[in-house]
Amino acid sequence: MPFQYAHVQGDDEEDATLDLMLIKNVHEHGWFSTNPKLNAPFAQHWAEWPMGGDLLAYTIKKGIVDVTGDVPLTFNLFWLLTFPLTALVAFPVLRKLRVSWSAAVVGATLFSLAPYHFRNGAGHENLAFYVGIPIVVLLCLRVLGPDGDLPSPAALRHRAGWWRLRWMLLGTVLIAVTGIYYLAFLLTLITICALIAVLAGRGFGRLVTAAVFAVTGLAASAIANLPTLLYRAQHATNLLGVPDRRLGISEDYPLRIVELLSPVTAHRFPPFAWLADHLYAPGQQGMGTAMLGLAAGTGFVVALVTMVRHVVRRGSRRGWSFEARIGVLVLVILVVGIGGGISRALELVGLSGVRAWTRIAIVAAFAGIVVFGRLLDRLRVRLLRPRTSGPTRRKRRATWITVCAVVLVVGTLDQASPALMPHPAARAGLGHRDQRFVNRIEQRLPADAMVFQLPVTDFPEHGAIELMSAHDNIKTGYLHSRTLRWSSGGIRGRSGEWQWPAAQRSTRSLVRGLAALGFDAITLNRDGYPERRAPDRVHHLTALLGPPIADDHHGQLAWDILHARTMLLAGTTAAQRHQVARRLLDAPQVFLASDVDPIRNRGDAQPICAHATALVVNPSRHPVEVWTRIEFFPRPNVKPVGRVRLRGRRFSVPMHAPRIIRLRLHPGINRLELRVDTPHTRCASVSTQQLSRVSVSLPAHR
Repeated sequence: MPFQYAHVQGDDEEDATLDLMLIKNVHEHGWFSTNPKLNAPFAQHWAEWPMGGDLLAYTIKKGIVDVTGDVPLTFNLFWLLTFPLTALVAFPVLRKLRVSWSAAVVGATLFSLAPYHFRNGAGHENLAFYVGIPIVVLLCLRVLGPDGDLPSPAALRHRAGWWRLRWMLLGTVLIAVTGIYYLAFLLTLITICALIAVLAGRGFGRLVTAAVFAVTGLAASAIANLPTLLYRAQHATNLLGVPDRRLGISEDYPLRIVELLSPVTAHRFPPFAWLADHLYAPGQQGMGTAMLGLAAGTGFVVALVTMVRHVVRRGSRRGWSFEARIGVLVLVILVVGIGGGISRALELVGLSGVRAWTRIAIVAAFAGIVVFGRLLDRLRVRLLRPRTSGPTRRKRRATWITVCAVVLVVGTLDQASPALMPHPAARAGLGHRDQRFVNRIEQRLPADAMVFQLPVTDFPEHGAIELMSAHDNIKTGYLHSRTLRWSSGGIRGRSGEWQWPAAQRSTRSLVRGLAALGFDAITLNRDGYPERRAPDRVHHLTALLGPPIADDHHGQLAWDILHARTMLLAGTTAAQRHQVARRLLDAPQVFLASDVDPIRNRGDAQPICAHATALVVNPSRHPVEVWTRIEFFPRPNVKPVGRVRLRGRRFSVPMHAPRIIRLRLHPGINRLELRVDTPHTRCASVSTQQLSRVSVSLPAHR
């Protein structure tokens, strides 16, 4: 069993499902760009989702799964490998940053066991693969450091200057292929550190060197994301956006200073456990990722205090100047990541996709570990004084080894909460139940048979419905399947969009269309429906297709369409069957965005201040006429009539009731403009709670 597997609405579980799906894609098809087993009757084109930041992770996973042939085992092994791999990179970086061999072993081990690692867990195991973070800290400290730390711009005119940068440039490439978040952290921090260095009189050469690292990282990221760039260049813009991120989303996941110094959830020491429970953000108990742990937290505080003392006393304690430099970096991290910090402004320059700036805490964690390692070295110097010799020196060396061992054990117990450890045995029953359900379907259907899955859900984000988590259709289908094709897994806004209007049809119309398309079975998850709707759909499917061929007795049902195909399509020619299938695939679709929320949805109610745009898509090659339902949900400050315009035609819509309009749609995108009058309202600053809402739909019964 994989370390993470559950039918719950939680981000960790959903990302774990995506990860398992991608590993299976790699195992069965060589890579994850295209998968014909998903998004039936077409194929899943995962190339649209930018994956360059996870390139190294999936290269390693491909090597593991090609050897083991076991997807869950690969998933588990990779997460376990992230611990030693992180330590192996952290150790030489600590040595470069003037930490002794023994203290570097302790520091690298504790960094690999950071609370951030366990909190991300197997559910976010690609984020737990933070091997590039030590290099981020190294580069920033080099930029902040004295002139000898980096070659000057003049030195870069010669090969020797670039040779000095070779390992740092290679480290920048490593950051680019191990996480888009970590590349964003590097670009942001190194730019700010370079500006600080210029202000401190280091010269404009620091900006040049920082630009070299930034360009190297961006170039490596562009090459790693080349499949996505090519796919998007060759296809029309996705109307729903993949991924879609609204402006201001960084305020949802800010870095909280109190959380940095908070103990981990369910800490082994009861007073610390109580403290952790009372320091989390409201409603986020146990969900924080920013805790540093005692070791890194100590270094974090010492770095800030040293920086302040260094500034106040004007550098009088020169022996602590390196720690003061780390304090500058820590301060920059805080200014960037806290709520309302620089991260909010960075959304305006294209970093809106980096939404969880709380994750920059892992950079602060390594900076803290560097300082903590140097504190250990100061203790080591006192214990192993040069003048001592013989038995006394051996005793002192044994004492030092004991101190390192105690620090390592205490630090590990402090950082690794039992509540965050994987428990695959507890999930085995659920996984085996899903496996049995899929096996029963495969026993009744031929190889490469297509299965349509209800309810239709968004993919790869925003797919949770009622009690159903976002990717339950993947778990109860493709993950456990060997021979079948499944309707789920299509990228939102692309070729799988036909499923949404299809699912709104009557049961008979839907099943008839599916039969004409060549589908052989249909599954239904009761958890994805309101309590009153699920029994109706189950009753209609059973009346039409007979008893289910599979039932897990926990809400998962499956029916065979094969035996009913003759009855449903009786008396039709091949041309007529093709026409039935095209009607299902070519049903018009609507996508709505407003001046308040520019992220498009499928016509669901959106807040509107002054105007909104509905894109009504006609996928067929011929004009069609459709009935369009437009409804406003007004607030008292809105005039009683809304206005709609399509290709010069104008319609009025009363605020107190919906209006259904007959529209002629040309092939492709038809733009519907909607406007309301909101006098004395400043749209840029008004609360969405004070605004009207609008929805646009294409009623199925029309």
